[in-house]
Amino acid sequence: MQKLIILGSTGSIGQQTLEVIRRFPREFKVVGLASGENFELLEAQIAEFQPRLIATNHPNKFRNQKILPLEELAAQKCDLVVSAVSGVAGLLPTLAALRVGNDVALANKECLVLAGGIVMQTARKNNAQIFPVDSEHSGVWQLLEKVDKKKIRKVILTASGGSLRNLPLYRLHAITPREVLNHPTWQMGKKVTVDSATLANKAFEVIEAHHLFDLPYEKIEIVIHPQSLIHAMVETIDGGIFAQLANPDMRLPIQHALFRGIRNPSPLEFLSLADKKLEFIKPDFTRYPLFQTILSAAQQGGLAPAVAAIADEVAVNKFLAGEISFPEMEIFVKTALVQTPRKPATLKNILELVNASK
Repeated sequence: MQKLIILGSTGSIGQQTLEVIRRFPREFKVVGLASGENFELLEAQIAEFQPRLIATNHPNKFRNQKILPLEELAAQKCDLVVSAVSGVAGLLPTLAALRVGNDVALANKECLVLAGGIVMQTARKNNAQIFPVDSEHSGVWQLLEKVDKKKIRKVILTASGGSLRNLPLYRLHAITPREVLNHPTWQMGKKVTVDSATLANKAFEVIEAHHLFDLPYEKIEIVIHPQSLIHAMVETIDGGIFAQLANPDMRLPIQHALFRGIRNPSPLEFLSLADKKLEFIKPDFTRYPLFQTILSAAQQGGLAPAVAAIADEVAVNKFLAGEISFPEMEIFVKTALVQTPRKPATLKNILELVNASK
């Protein structure tokens, strides 16, 4: 029985992780849960899964529980830490888990965008493994088990195109948060849904793939695939293309990560390809300028990727609060990048950026 700690247990990925665990009660034991603001849902999760330890922003609500700071909880020895805390707040607890040799199922994009080199080096140094939870990276992981990495010409990540993919460009300046959050395919948290509409999430996923699979940026491409049935593809040097397909349900890549790549039966709906339409569309970056802004930051290196991730998080919050328009998010990130200090991407420098953004 694997002992699990789930960081971000009340979020979208955290809740779906617990759904998977319910199906395998003899395989997993939840020993720690961490949640931010949703203490009522956390109470219900504690009653059901009986963890020994919790981390919460509302300690007064849990007087009978042993409460630890988030990083300290992540550093408790266990078999696997599910890192599903949203945004830049996920970096330090993920590093804390890796430093003690805990394996990590990673659902937090910002960790690798902020400090990919540091995160991967920490994992290697402490013999810890990182298992991707994102459907696209799970797809690449599964494909690389079958295809020799040395024979790959490029990796292709698919993107849904977000909730605004068919909206006329002239309407984007007046679009509301409610419209953006109405994603046609995936059920996700607010930030990642907004990032899907700007393709910021796909730029972050390119950076993730660069670090997770040790791939140069020129070998990673994206394509708009509205049906979200193909999650990743690899093209080999002889022109063949291999694809990983599955229904767009995050519980599938979560299960794959929890079992460390070992396949187990799933009660979820199986994919039937009969009568399915598969479309692939080259991204129009006049619709998605933020993608190229973030990717340019990644290729620049140094602190630029961290600045892009932090600025994007601030911009999304401002948009959701009605303080800036949808197109102004890209302008906000680009402005922040222009002001990026020319410093190495040390943890100290990255944390200074994070603290300055609060």
